[in-house]
Order: sequence, then C-alpha cells, then structure tokens
Amino acid sequence: MKISKGTDYALHSLLYLISNGDNQPVTVKRLSDVLNVSVTYLSKILTQLVKAGVIKSASGAKGGYYLVNNWETIRIYDIITAIDGHRSMIEDSFNHGPECKVQSILNSAEDEMTKSLKSKTLKDLM
Repeated sequence: MKISKGTDYALHSLLYLISNGDNQPVTVKRLSDVLNVSVTYLSKILTQLVKAGVIKSASGAKGGYYLVNNWETIRIYDIITAIDGHRSMIEDSFNHGPECKVQSILNSAEDEMTKSLKSKTLKDLM
C-alpha cells in the first residue's frame, strides 16, 4: 500500500469536516485555504471521496462538502484505497517468489500495516 499526497489531503479534509462539527457544507475553496492546497487538485480528491460514499456534496450558493451520516464507521483503509487504489508499497526488483526472505519480510510488514489501517475509523480522528 502506497499513501500519496492525495490521500494525505483527503484525510486532512475529512479531519476538518469532522472538527467543523455542525455538518454544514464546506466549500472546496475553504478547504483549499485551510490546507493550502490547489482548489483544482482538491476538487478531484473530494470528487473521489463522493464517489466512494465517504462524503456528500451539495450544489448552489450554500453548497459544499459534508460528511455522510455513518461517517464514524468508515475505515481509514477505505479512504486510502478510494484515493490510491490497492497499490503495494513493496517494490522488490527481484521476483524470487514466496521463498525470497526480503519479499517475505516486506509482505508481512505490509499485512500488519493494512490490518492496523482497517481497524481505525474516521471516529479515531476525533
């Protein structure tokens, strides 16, 4: 699993929405100002989160992004995969197969990280 800047921005956007508390829509401009990120880039990330069912969007003068009703149960792992997909952090140049000790150790470490991220939810950001 590889975590990108996009995932970092997504998690920090969600943290801001959680800390906002009143669940009123927050504009992408407001989020980009708070995070000091390009509006265009952040819009793409937020669109991915909407498609994944993590947040909702409202259009119009009072529009913006807000949390879904069951946001507390959404796993951090699901946020990462919504933005980055299921890419491995392992880049073993030698494909020796399962008997490779290096690959075995790295796979084990990645499995532990994945397990940990699956056990954490957005509620843990509070």
